Amino acid sequence: MEFSPEDIIEFCRTRANIIRQKYIEDMENKLTYFDRRMREKGFNVCWISDETELTETVFDLLPKTPYNRVCFDLPDVPEELRSAKSIRPVHYADVESGKSSAAFLFVQADFAIVETGTLVLLNKNSKNCLNSIPNLFILLDISKLLNKASDLETILYLRTQAQEQQYLPHDVKLINRPFSLIEPNFADPSQGVSHTPVQITIFLYDNGVTDIMQNSTLRESLYCIDCDKCKTVCPMYEYTKEHTPINIVRDNFLHHATNTEHVIKNAMLCGNCDQVCPVQIPISDLILKEIALARQAHPGKTKVANAFDKRKKLNSMNGKFNRFFFNKAMFGKNKMLYNYFKQQQDPFYNILWTQENSENDK
Repeated sequence: MEFSPEDIIEFCRTRANIIRQKYIEDMENKLTYFDRRMREKGFNVCWISDETELTETVFDLLPKTPYNRVCFDLPDVPEELRSAKSIRPVHYADVESGKSSAAFLFVQADFAIVETGTLVLLNKNSKNCLNSIPNLFILLDISKLLNKASDLETILYLRTQAQEQQYLPHDVKLINRPFSLIEPNFADPSQGVSHTPVQITIFLYDNGVTDIMQNSTLRESLYCIDCDKCKTVCPMYEYTKEHTPINIVRDNFLHHATNTEHVIKNAMLCGNCDQVCPVQIPISDLILKEIALARQAHPGKTKVANAFDKRKKLNSMNGKFNRFFFNKAMFGKNKMLYNYFKQQQDPFYNILWTQENSENDK
């Protein structure tokens, strides 16, 4: 029996969902084991709750000198670190070329494997700097661990397919144990190079994960593997460039508490994200659950919430006349979203719209 490429991808998506569920549902025990294993190997491990504690801990670990040369390879560098007078940022390209040196490299791990105690770094800009900088800080989101080494291939395949349309990342670094700094042996050139242990500190970063874990309704949002596929098909993100679908669920729960309007103004429930999520997170369902939780806390409906209810009725009516006035009232000032809604007939909209929509329609 032959399987089509679509069948294989769908099988991988189902397997990835199971992989993520197994870790998330037993996260506390797995993290405790991972922590113990990494300390036994000689890594320094720090548990960090939020960005404030992260910056405070980093400052405590840095030498008390006028400035410290730090190379950042993070998606978002905390503002306090970026603007600190005691830190002199060094670009990774200058370190690679030998133009400059750095005492610390701060990088984010994409995943870690509990079974083997392995850190996984994918496609890092600083990939050639790991053994040329004496101190390494590694930030690891506590939701981004996998139970077994055999789980990694499936996750990497799906993430890379979503991001780059290829089988595996072009660069994968696996850190199983502390390694050495390689530099010329100036004291005795005949010995070639000297090997000095790199001091590696792992920051196990909570950043709201524990709070989401306490809410069984929204826990599935932690299955995310940061492929960013959902934002590439989201018409609202295409317009605002602010909130990806999965972050609408997580950020609203953590930062906006029970703000119904924040969810409604940044989500269209088109269902595109559900269709493309490589780990089968039902994002639009989670957004609806987020709205329900908010309304439990604040029963009084807002104007925007009422409009949202009307839209659900329109989806079941397929009435062009009613749709016209609803679209005009809600999205008349936003031509892109107005045209989007104007074309739709079903509750869940055409995923190809964002690909076919021309610049002139925006």
